[in-house]
Amino acid sequence: MKFKIMSRLTAMIVLLGFAVTLNAQSEAEAVEALKDGVAKSQAKDYLGAIESFKNCVNMYDELDLSNSENRATAASQIPNMQYKHAMSLYKEKKYDECIAAFNKVVEYSDTYEDAKMKKKAERTIPKIYYAKGAGLLKSKDYAGAVVALDKSIELDPKYPMSYVRKAQVYKEQDDEANFKQAIDGALNAAAAKNDTKSEGTAKKLASNYYLVAGANAIKTQKWTDAEKYFNTLMEYKEADEDVYYQLAVIYNKQSKWDASIEASNKALEIMGEVDTKDAKVHFEMGNSYYGKGDNTAACEAYGKANKGDYAEAAKYQMEHVVKCN
Repeated sequence: MKFKIMSRLTAMIVLLGFAVTLNAQSEAEAVEALKDGVAKSQAKDYLGAIESFKNCVNMYDELDLSNSENRATAASQIPNMQYKHAMSLYKEKKYDECIAAFNKVVEYSDTYEDAKMKKKAERTIPKIYYAKGAGLLKSKDYAGAVVALDKSIELDPKYPMSYVRKAQVYKEQDDEANFKQAIDGALNAAAAKNDTKSEGTAKKLASNYYLVAGANAIKTQKWTDAEKYFNTLMEYKEADEDVYYQLAVIYNKQSKWDASIEASNKALEIMGEVDTKDAKVHFEMGNSYYGKGDNTAACEAYGKANKGDYAEAAKYQMEHVVKCN
C-alpha cells in the first residue's frame, strides 16, 4: 500500500517535471517566433513577419501567458506590418491591392486592439481611392475615375481634391453641369477645412473652364450660352474690365440694352483714367443707347469712343447711322 502511494507521487513528479520542461520549450519557441518576425520586418518581408508575429501570439495564448510582454510586442506589430505592406503597394501604384491591404489593417487593428492604427488606416483609404481616380483620369478612363473618386468622397466628404479631380473628369467630357457641381463641392470642403490652397486650385480650374467656354460661345455666336458662362465665371473669379466688356457685347447682341450699359459702366470704373483703351467700351455703350433709342446718349458715347483703333468706326456711327449734330 505504501509502495503504491509512493509510485503515484513519483509519477506525478515525473509528469510535472515534463510539463515544466515542455512549457519552457514552448515559450522558447514563442520567443524565437518573435525574433523571426523582427528579422523579417527588417528585411521588409512584411507578410512573413506578420505570420511569425501571429505564431508568437498564438503560442503565448496556448500557454495561457496572454499577459506576457513579448506577446504584447508581437501583437502590436501585426497591424504595423500590414500597414507597411499596404504602403509598399501604394508606392507601386497597385491601388486595388493597396485598398484591400488597408482594409486588412483595419481588421487587424480590431483584432489586436490598436485604435490608433485603425484610425490612421481609415484616414488613408480615401486618399488611396483619390490616387486611383487621379491615375484613371490620366489614362482617360473617365468612368472608372468617377467611381473611384466618388468612393473617396463617400469615405471622406471633407477632402477637397477628390472633388477637384471629378471636376477635371467632367471638364474633359465637357459636362458643364456636373463640372460646376464638383467645383462647388470642392469649395465647400475646402471652406470646412480652411484649405486655401485647394480652394485656389478649384477656383483657378473653374475660371479657366468658364473663360474658355464663354470665348467659344462668342465665336459661335451662342449668346445665351456666352452670357451664362461669363456670369458663372464671376462666381469663381473677381471680374475684371475685360469680363464686363465681353458681357456688354453679349448683352447688346441680345438687345439687352440696359444690362449692356451697366456692364460697360463697370468696365470703365475698373479701368479708371486711360488714353485709348476705353474706346471699345464707349463704342459698345453707344450701340446700347442707340439700340434703346436714346440718340443723344449714343452720340455722347460714340464721341468718347472716337480715338485710337475705334476712331473710324465711331465717326461712321455718328455721321451715317445716328447722324449726330
